[in-house]
Amino acid sequence: MNFITYKNLIDKYNRSIDSSIQEELRPYCLKHKITYLQYQIMAVLYEDGAMNIGDLSQKMSMDTGNMSAQCKRLEQKGYTLRLRKQFDERVVEVSLTRQGRLVIAELNECLNKKYKNSWNALSQEDREMLINSYEIMLKFFSDKK
Repeated sequence: MNFITYKNLIDKYNRSIDSSIQEELRPYCLKHKITYLQYQIMAVLYEDGAMNIGDLSQKMSMDTGNMSAQCKRLEQKGYTLRLRKQFDERVVEVSLTRQGRLVIAELNECLNKKYKNSWNALSQEDREMLINSYEIMLKFFSDKK
């Protein structure tokens, strides 16, 4: 298999996985009036804690302007809080509000219910193989070779 075929196969699998997760979360996202992208942003903040827009943009592989707009929308819905740093007003830190944490907890529980049995059915060796595969791909496709 040549590289382009391999890359296209990875893209296909990633789209399929992402689509399945989006479909599972669709009713919950609609209920809370957020997009799947906004869920992903909130999930990163839930997992990693507050961070500035630049770091969040980098973590999500998004343009800072787009990230800023998404965080502003989330703030208007009461899910995030944006604070300008006093030492440099260009730096905006984003964190989840209590309401935002509750929404993420609900959506994560939905995913947990859907996939918990399948995850638990995997052997520890298979789980590690999944993670190792992604680490190999990340290393291969990144500049950190």
